[in-house]
Amino acid sequence: MTIPSLQSLRALEAAVRLESYSAAARELGLTHSAISHRLRELEARLGTRLFERRGQRMIPSTRARAIAEPVARALALLAETFPDERPTRQPLRVSVLPSFAHRWLVPRLAGFRAAHPEIELHLDARLELAMPGTGGIDAGLRYGRGNWPGLIATRLTGEWLFPVCAPAYRQALALKEPADLARAVLLRHARQLWAPWFAAADISLAEPRDTPLYEDAGLLLEAAAGGEGVALARGLLAARDLASGRLVAPFAERIADRSAYYLVRPAAPHRANAHADRLAHWIRATLRQDAPENLLD
Repeated sequence: MTIPSLQSLRALEAAVRLESYSAAARELGLTHSAISHRLRELEARLGTRLFERRGQRMIPSTRARAIAEPVARALALLAETFPDERPTRQPLRVSVLPSFAHRWLVPRLAGFRAAHPEIELHLDARLELAMPGTGGIDAGLRYGRGNWPGLIATRLTGEWLFPVCAPAYRQALALKEPADLARAVLLRHARQLWAPWFAAADISLAEPRDTPLYEDAGLLLEAAAGGEGVALARGLLAARDLASGRLVAPFAERIADRSAYYLVRPAAPHRANAHADRLAHWIRATLRQDAPENLLD
């Protein structure tokens, strides 16, 4: 059997490592169909299936992994033998919730790119967070308790929780003290209960059940700014609207949330771990510069 083309072997190595035809295509600067065509050719030459689709992932067979390992070593040797003298930027693909991306991260990305021109940052912003280490995703920015199996979690900052609403809504309902929320529409987030704030404010209100429910924290704040009711906001996400006056905080009471922001990355050694650490360091430094009094270590 003649040796397959270098292009086909590169496609196989990338698809095995990334477990995704799409991610392999992006890395190699090819189309999805080109990757698929090259791998079908290899399967025909070998007389066996090399990948099995499971949801969004392409799981390599034992044969595919066995071939990809020496191919990866050979490609590394070729790269050392024929070094590219041009300066290169290393990609860092990060999964992030749309609310954090839109309301905090994206408006500050120029600062990150200026501080780290060697990193080519790609954001995957969607509610269904991808698992770092699979599908071409190198790291993730998540909000939670820090206990994600198989991932190393670096804490970035905690959050303050407090009610917010539109100025006209506060005026219309004469919201002056926490007990006044009894006559307000309490907007809900799918993973954020009102009860801890009720307890801190020393008021006896039942957890709202039939009011509008939002999966995305950014949409929750947009609903509050539009006059739909009162939202229990995260301070970091609401800061811009509070500064502009689109939202107001009618009461002084606020509580520290049990959840926090984390940067997560694979527990196993990964090529992008150093870049992920630089992103975490930059986020923490920027948070301290923006509002050091609100940073919860």
